[in-house]
Amino acid sequence: MENLENLTKETPQPPKENMKARTFTAIGYVVVLLSLIALKACVPDNYGAIGFDVLFWLVSLIGAYEFMRAMGCVSQAQWWCTMVTCALIIPTFVLTKTVRLAQGDEQAWLPSLLVLMSVSSVGAMVTAAMLVFDFDESNLKSTTASLFCILYCGVLCSVSSNINHMDANSLVAVTLMFFVTVAVDSFALIFGKLLGRFFPLKLAPHTSPNKTVVGFVGGIVGGIIAAIIVWALGLWLPVFRLEYSGGMHSLAVLVVISLPTSVLAQIGDLFESAIKRGCGIKDMGKLLPGHGGVLDRFDSMLFASVAIVVCFLMLK
Repeated sequence: MENLENLTKETPQPPKENMKARTFTAIGYVVVLLSLIALKACVPDNYGAIGFDVLFWLVSLIGAYEFMRAMGCVSQAQWWCTMVTCALIIPTFVLTKTVRLAQGDEQAWLPSLLVLMSVSSVGAMVTAAMLVFDFDESNLKSTTASLFCILYCGVLCSVSSNINHMDANSLVAVTLMFFVTVAVDSFALIFGKLLGRFFPLKLAPHTSPNKTVVGFVGGIVGGIIAAIIVWALGLWLPVFRLEYSGGMHSLAVLVVISLPTSVLAQIGDLFESAIKRGCGIKDMGKLLPGHGGVLDRFDSMLFASVAIVVCFLMLK
């Protein structure tokens, strides 16, 4: 109980120092993001997508490490099974699709997806089998934590890699996903700071006491603004233009997509907060100064990617 109460207290780090570290980390994040977008836009075929693939792979692997450490209940055998599975999911998917495309397979997404599912399933089964063959160290709690880690940090993170390799609108989708998640986080904070005193209704008081409903609305507004920016970017640079032959205006399409993406991004953030509260910790790690760990930074992306991939696959 004491650990849970401590989560609502101010960080022991001096506010100015913490803000400075957070600012520098945020600048570095934006620079890396824009560099990866430029790489994907300028380099043809799937080779320009490698930068984002590496990013998503690192998020999956480091995120799995942070998650398993936070749980603290996983046996060594299950720890290795989980880490190896998360390390293989994205590379095997990307390699399979790259090879099949090089062979001229127009349906390269299907064997790639089957490989992804196979690696995930085999890894999960081996991890679960440790409950039987490593019964001295593994138990039901550690098995559940390990399987959930494969789903959360492995499979869910691979959704972003799938977006990165879509046959159409891949660059637009990846750009929109990151722009929306950044804007949602920023505008939720701004709306919460400016309007929270007038509209103090809490969004999830037991999970994240500082988040308000007005901040949630601000996050959606931020997502809409991000969609408008991506659309305007397409007017300036054709490579960012949405390929869509339906009746709706392309701007309206991006705005509509931004709505569920903004909602899921904030749910992902709250979900991560619930995990940290359950584990009695403030941050998942310390790799990113001022932000915490990799999962603290990319938790919104993991959930937002689901909305992005579903919405873009529905486009015709």
